[in-house]
Amino acid sequence: MEKSLIRPSFVAQFSCIGSECEDSCCYGWDIHIDKQSYKKTMAHPALKDLAPLALKKLKKSNGIWAKAVLNKEGACGFLDDNKLCQVHAKAGESLLSHTCKTYPRMSHMKEGDRYESLSLSCPEAARGILFKPNPFHFERQAVQHHNSFKSTPLWAKKAHDCAIQLVLSPKLEISHSLAAIGILMKTVESVQAQQQSTDRIDVMFQQLMTLADSGELKQHVEGFNQNTEQQKQHAFSSIHLWLNTNKPMRGRARFEQINDAIKAVQDEQGDFSMSVLNDAWQQYAVPALALHPDLFNRYLFYYFYHMNFPVVDKLTPTQAFRLMMVDYFMLRCYLAAIAAEKKVLTEHDIIMCFQVYHTSRQHKNNYSKYVIDLLDKCKFDQLPAILTLMN
Repeated sequence: MEKSLIRPSFVAQFSCIGSECEDSCCYGWDIHIDKQSYKKTMAHPALKDLAPLALKKLKKSNGIWAKAVLNKEGACGFLDDNKLCQVHAKAGESLLSHTCKTYPRMSHMKEGDRYESLSLSCPEAARGILFKPNPFHFERQAVQHHNSFKSTPLWAKKAHDCAIQLVLSPKLEISHSLAAIGILMKTVESVQAQQQSTDRIDVMFQQLMTLADSGELKQHVEGFNQNTEQQKQHAFSSIHLWLNTNKPMRGRARFEQINDAIKAVQDEQGDFSMSVLNDAWQQYAVPALALHPDLFNRYLFYYFYHMNFPVVDKLTPTQAFRLMMVDYFMLRCYLAAIAAEKKVLTEHDIIMCFQVYHTSRQHKNNYSKYVIDLLDKCKFDQLPAILTLMN
């Protein structure tokens, strides 16, 4: 049957910058080698002396047949003195393992169509998504396959499309877009539970756009005046501490830059100060981010596309929204911490915060469940409280 491969321009234009990368993927994490690549590498005449030292056989599966041995600096044993891959240089791209050949490229299937993406754990991918021109021009290519696929529920399709329209709407500030998406997800969840028909999603979306046009949505959002500073402080401290525990070797030096900035906004008892971060956000981060007014719109558009929002893990639509709000909140806190320390926020700092957070996040098993459980404990269970994570 004929299906489609969908590729955004940030994928098509991506090119690894090798030794110039700020946080090379050839350092500090398990690089798994599939069985076929392992055998070819071991037998290659230009690599057969180095390969036994650079690879350790695991035989866990055909996909995880071996792993790269890291040196004391955490570098893959195949890197040369110029930090370039000797497998690629001496044997060509075709001999690279699946992991090395594809990272940071990722994809997900929907209705039998393949949607290509990149992981934000790669600095160059983050740069392309967040800063390079026109990252979201989509190409569609016809492909043939006979694989079976699971049909996507209509409510999920409608919710996904409406959420993207809301975050891209020129009529809405980012805070109002997020508030509207939060309201919409409550309707989506009732549709998912078959309490309402799928038409209610369209009706609610149109109502939200009407409220946005009239200014009533803005008034509604500004009416949420709950004080959740202590709850936010506890949520941030808990999540950051967890990310800081048993963190991957890769990105550790960059993580420590953020960690040191976080420590600088703690008092003598080690309690984290949300007010200091809020002040730094307004004084230093906001003026710096004014140079990149579409930064968070880009991020959220990428997020919804990459995560296939709101079908995220096994979460309900409202839980997926709450998780997304935590991702937004943590990034904002990291940016504010760096701004507090440096009294400025550069493009390099922004890329570091997004990349380090997503590197740490993706290496935590059950991250979604941990966050949702924490939000419940902190009483971030209703929309007015959740929306304070933007402030």
